[in-house]
Amino acid sequence: MLRGKKIALVFAGALVLSACADQVKEATETVNQLKTEETEIVSQMNELQQLEIALQKTFDESLTSDEELKTFKDGSAAVFSNLEERRAIVDSIESALEDLTETKTDFTAFDEETLPLDQMQAIGETLDLFSENSLAYLAAYRDSLDKEEELLTGFGADDATFDTFFAGIEEINLNAETNQTNLAPIAENLTTLDAQLVELEAAIAAIGTEGSAAADSSAGAEESSEAAAAEKPAKKVEPVNYEYRINPEISTVQPIAEDGNAKVALLTFDDAPQQPNSYTVEIAETVKSKEANAIFFVMGQFLTNEQAREDIKTVYDMGFEIGNHSYSHPDFQSLTYEEQLEEIKSTNDLIEEITGERPRFLRAPYGQYNDDTTAIAAAEGMTIMNWTYGYDWVEEFMEGTALADVMVNSKYLGDGANLLMHDRPWTNDAIGAIIDGLRAKDITIVDPNVIESPEREEM
Repeated sequence: MLRGKKIALVFAGALVLSACADQVKEATETVNQLKTEETEIVSQMNELQQLEIALQKTFDESLTSDEELKTFKDGSAAVFSNLEERRAIVDSIESALEDLTETKTDFTAFDEETLPLDQMQAIGETLDLFSENSLAYLAAYRDSLDKEEELLTGFGADDATFDTFFAGIEEINLNAETNQTNLAPIAENLTTLDAQLVELEAAIAAIGTEGSAAADSSAGAEESSEAAAAEKPAKKVEPVNYEYRINPEISTVQPIAEDGNAKVALLTFDDAPQQPNSYTVEIAETVKSKEANAIFFVMGQFLTNEQAREDIKTVYDMGFEIGNHSYSHPDFQSLTYEEQLEEIKSTNDLIEEITGERPRFLRAPYGQYNDDTTAIAAAEGMTIMNWTYGYDWVEEFMEGTALADVMVNSKYLGDGANLLMHDRPWTNDAIGAIIDGLRAKDITIVDPNVIESPEREEM
């Protein structure tokens, strides 16, 4: 599955020097818009593949319950609905690509000389390639959908047999493999963006050290960091007996005891604390006021910012679990063992430096990991988890009421659902209603402190 790409970029507050404050602020807002739009596009591409997986299940059900293929003859077979859903998603992705192109144009139009304009232009070129390859992929996908429709309709012909059925399924599967191959250039574009954005962040951070105001801020941050390190915060006491574990296949939360309460949901928040406009502390305050708990998955690169460090310490002291979401948000599957180890351990080290406790939970960027990740996580005493569903990066749900409604009423909400959210203003607006809505359905918000993790080993 194509990874759930999100362009991770932070403009540190120290960069906002008086001569370029307006453009840096506008650039920050534009980058956030790019992140949102691209994430939505890739999320929908993933949804296409999920529907392809569901199509196979539908075929299997047809074999056992519709021996005469009557539902194909009268057009009521579920596969036809699946086909139309995918057509609608393709239309939606094409529309989203148009929006991304417009936002990219705004991004590359900045001319403030203190900004790393060459790198921003290069990112714009990669986004152009991403759009071009995505449109080519969608065009081929439309062709495969037309072929699928022709085959599915043929299943309902009077002379159709199960030989026809099996041959059609084989051809549809071959088309699906071709579509998967066509995703390769898009994945390469996203990998390139990862590298470009890491370099861009470093360049912006270097600019931020210039000027007396930035220097003074840096000195103050260093003193504050030293003071925080000297305090050596105490570690939280882990429970004697864990009550839940994470299902390694689907990341749901399951009771360990046979008679344990299965009707639970886990709240998780990624990309925390995303400065300069982080809502992590406000979200945590709302969750705590509702007498609930959650996991905040942190990116290590954010913790070079002193305010971010303070925010994570605050959230930890409120009793929340701090999880590891990598240092720079790469695709783990594209990294060597050593590179993954650095991404994970360096973030664990930073979090431990701030809180006194190493994270017990790891969420791989884009939900993509491999055997190396699993080995590193096990040695670090960490449980890997992905998620069940999330919507706060989809444009139509970037408003508190809409987001709360879909999170509470999603068709994917079931026992042990692992809810994915992010450090976003609309998520901050929605979280109280989300908790209330879940509880109205008699769903218990599970405390991450009672979810098991393995023992740590020496690395």
